[in-house]
Amino acid sequence: MKPPVDLDGLLSEPPARDAEALARVLTAARGELALRRPVRRWRTQAAWLMAASAGLGLLAAVVMFVMGAVSGPLLLARAPLLAMLVATSAVCAWGAMSPGGRWLRRLGVGLAVVSAAAVVLARGTPHAAPTLPGWVCTVSHLAIGAVPLVVALIALRGTVFQPLRAAVAGLSVGSTGALLGELACEQDGRHVITHHLLAWVVITVVLVVISKSLKPRSYAP
Repeated sequence: MKPPVDLDGLLSEPPARDAEALARVLTAARGELALRRPVRRWRTQAAWLMAASAGLGLLAAVVMFVMGAVSGPLLLARAPLLAMLVATSAVCAWGAMSPGGRWLRRLGVGLAVVSAAAVVLARGTPHAAPTLPGWVCTVSHLAIGAVPLVVALIALRGTVFQPLRAAVAGLSVGSTGALLGELACEQDGRHVITHHLLAWVVITVVLVVISKSLKPRSYAP
């Protein structure tokens, strides 16, 4: 039995100049088509990413409210910021998966910047001294972002790597921790910058680095 032909390797080679090289490329391509791998629609991938990021953050809000960890007045007071973060997550997720969503990705980056500024400026002087060290917020943000991070990496493997696409997907994932921070933390703006936004940046950078190192399943735009 002949060993399988490496299609990725053949495609990375210079253009074929003889019939034998062309035959090897055609054989490899037919072998890939014969596998009949399921095609995942980009809208489905975007919906999964939205559910894993913004959906997970909203689920955490519901659970905290039911358990009494978050009061109704606090939810109402933070509702505009929560809505902004959910919208940012949704736009970033959709833009990251959209084949021609360059303008949507730029809009997602802009929304993320505006949302980050809003969550900082909305914080006033805390009413009580913190009972936990600040790094607890950073760790919790990274932990809740683990699931949407995996979902984003799986989705991004279905497209060719693009730094902006991966960064926007990371911003969508990082918004999950930002949602949690608006519910579970009442510290000042400096704390938000140092521990909340830091986690958002870290998870975005991690996603870009890992996504670049993964072998894509498809080279779709």
